[in-house]
Formats: sequence, C-alpha cells, structure tokens
Amino acid sequence: KWLGNLCKGDLGISFKYNKPVATVIGENMWISFAIAVIATILQFLIAIPLGISSATHQYSVRDYMVTIFTMIGISLPTNFAAIVIKVFSVNLGWFPSNGLIYASANYEDTFIGALTKFGDIVHHLVLPISVSVILSIGGLMRYTRTNTLEVLNADYIRTARAKGLSEKKVIYKHAFRNTMIP
Repeated sequence: KWLGNLCKGDLGISFKYNKPVATVIGENMWISFAIAVIATILQFLIAIPLGISSATHQYSVRDYMVTIFTMIGISLPTNFAAIVIKVFSVNLGWFPSNGLIYASANYEDTFIGALTKFGDIVHHLVLPISVSVILSIGGLMRYTRTNTLEVLNADYIRTARAKGLSEKKVIYKHAFRNTMIP
C-alpha cells in the first residue's frame, strides 16, 4: 500500500512529526542544501590553492605534505562522520550531535539575541561541514595538482617565462586560468 502511494507521490505521514513526509522534507531540506553549499565553497577555497601550491613546488616538503593530506582525505571511510560525531560530540561534548539550534534556548528579539542564535547555528554546523570538506577535499586537491603540472609543461607557459614575466604572473595569470578549465 505504501509503495502504491509512493508511486502517486504520497510519501506518507512522519511518525516523529505527525505531518506529511513531503512537508517535513520540504521544511528541512534547506539546511542540508546550506551545508552542501558552504562545504563546497570551503572545499574549493582550500583544495585549489593547495593543489596549485603543491604543483608549483613539486617534490618539495610542501608537495609531500599536501600529498599525504590528500591521500588521508581520499582514503577515509564514509563512516568517518560517525567517528567524528562520537569523538567530538558524545565523548568530548564540544559540539551537538543533532538539531540546528538548542531547543531549550530562548533568543531575544534584539541584535544580541540574533547574534547568539547565529552563533548557535554555526556551532551546530561545524561538525557536518567539517566532515563533508575533509571527505571531499582530497580528490579535488589531487585533480588540481595534476592539471596544474600538465599546464606548467605547456609551450605557452615556457613562452611566458621566456618573455621575462615573473613566476607569480606566469602561474596565476596564465597557468591558473587554464588549470581551472577542466
């Protein structure tokens, strides 16, 4: 009966909220969307500069450190999130393990109350965003490093260096643009 209703677009009634499941999903999906957007932005802001830095300093200590960090990020299992929640939320009690704000909190309708609520929301989002960034950053760093190394060996980069451009200009004006295309 439930499967038949699902085919009609009826997901049923939530046991917890006693409302239609579609309504509950619609109300709460924006939190997941915000977490995904923030994590993606942070991933790009961290992975791309690290990948370019690693490629421009190939075989240096910096390159090896970024490569180690990349391999750790790539090889972490997906249940890493559960481990992080257990350690930082259950064992240490530093972060909450669920919800978006503290249900018992009473925020005033003032600037300080709004700031407190915003701080509470950020406190609740630290763990999911951090885990998402850590799990996804390795592949992008590796991809950026590989593309940058490929671009740095191109003829037009050699020509730009031969024209006397500074290394910074060669990397960030010529190589960076072409690295970001893929």
